[in-house]
Amino acid sequence: MPNPLATTEPMVRNPSDFDPPLKRIEPTVPGYWTLEEIAAEIGTTSRKVQYDALGRPSIGMKPFLKAYKVAKVLLVPDKDALEYIQKYRNRKKS
Repeated sequence: MPNPLATTEPMVRNPSDFDPPLKRIEPTVPGYWTLEEIAAEIGTTSRKVQYDALGRPSIGMKPFLKAYKVAKVLLVPDKDALEYIQKYRNRKKS
């Protein structure tokens, strides 16, 4: 098996890499996560995830989660959603 640290290709996160496993079994939109699915996964409100995706200009918070608006729904690509979930799970709890 090749050493992942020696490759030049970016590491891709898969749903099977998570411990505990992801709660989402079947995606609503293949290849994308809705804000509600991400919020349910990390155990927070969809409003908090929405602020991370759109920012909050009133307090100067800039968006750091890439999301696409389709009709009235914000969709986050799989890669970005999995990185966000892993980062949220691994954050230092204070």
